[in-house]
Amino acid sequence: MNIALLSVGTEILLGDTINTNLASLGQALYNNGFMLSTEKTVPDDKKLIQDAVNELLENNDVIITCGGIGPTEDDFTKEVISEMFDLKLVVDEVHLNWMKSRWESRGMTMPATNVKQAEIPAGATKLNNTNGTSPGIYIEYKSKHVFILPGPPREFIPLVTDELVPFLKDNFTKIEKDYEFILFFNEAESALAEKIDRFKPEGLDIAYLASKGIIKLRIDKNSVSEDALKDFKNQIKESLSHNVLSYENIPASKVLLRELKAKNYTISLVESITGGSFSKELVSHPGASEALIASNVLYSMDAKKELLNVEPNEDWALLTEELAVASMKKYNSSVGLAVLGEAGPVPSSKYKIGEIFISICINGEISNFTHNLRGNREDIINRAVNNCIWDLLNLIK
Repeated sequence: MNIALLSVGTEILLGDTINTNLASLGQALYNNGFMLSTEKTVPDDKKLIQDAVNELLENNDVIITCGGIGPTEDDFTKEVISEMFDLKLVVDEVHLNWMKSRWESRGMTMPATNVKQAEIPAGATKLNNTNGTSPGIYIEYKSKHVFILPGPPREFIPLVTDELVPFLKDNFTKIEKDYEFILFFNEAESALAEKIDRFKPEGLDIAYLASKGIIKLRIDKNSVSEDALKDFKNQIKESLSHNVLSYENIPASKVLLRELKAKNYTISLVESITGGSFSKELVSHPGASEALIASNVLYSMDAKKELLNVEPNEDWALLTEELAVASMKKYNSSVGLAVLGEAGPVPSSKYKIGEIFISICINGEISNFTHNLRGNREDIINRAVNNCIWDLLNLIK
């Protein structure tokens, strides 16, 4: 059984919008025993949408579209598909009245252009959109199953969870693929692969996914015998455990929060080069407040002076240490961490682009780290965050 996603929107191809629906759909399907087979993105062009739908219908059992069902003139995914399937669009009066009542509750009159959102292809099933006014639509066409869903993630994801996944469970058999993940840090992808190849059993299906200094090893549990898989994992623990970040497919920041909580540690941060990105990673997880007390983004020397109550040291290695200690003392945290460095593209100091300084003070004991990172500004900032996490994890473990 093959499942395809058709993403519609010129804004995706221009880079104005990041297609997070693809990742969310892939995760939701995999977590429920299914796999996305194909993804295609097309602009707001009727002919290209039609061509894409025809192409996907040939090789897939389920086609999901996202985008192009709003009230504006560039929203016509539903119209194109209805015309292809020779289905007349009919106004759903119940939905139309509900839409009007929403506008009236805000003291406004619904624009006439919004009426198109209440149009449903004859014979199709309307899917309840709990976070928007454009309903999802399900059409069975020549034994193929087409789901026309809205593009905004806050509307798309609930419809996937509430409508698509239950439909798949009721009508299709789950796949046998079952993956495990091991996350590595501080290893080059090619060097890691070379080490693993020395003991990888024949037939084991693995893949390396590298991002921001972290390498995610994906392992198909069903590609070899249970004994061979067990031996493989034991070999990794024996020879590579010093670079293992996690044996789960979870963000590095979540691994860190778990360790902080396990030690009953609280943490306060001083971020300069990372500009709050580190604390943002931490607070993206529920329960972060149990460990994170504060994060100060101190970019200028005057801001750093305010925390230190003295002139900031011109040696960034020493300044980072002073800021970490000052933060720990100010907030009475178990851990004080400060990170400074140059992200570029033009250096603002005597230090090289990618030169990063991290100081960590744990209950008064100080550890200092220096890293030389590569990449553009965004890469360096993201890698600096991951280096903070890795350095701190190694200390508290």
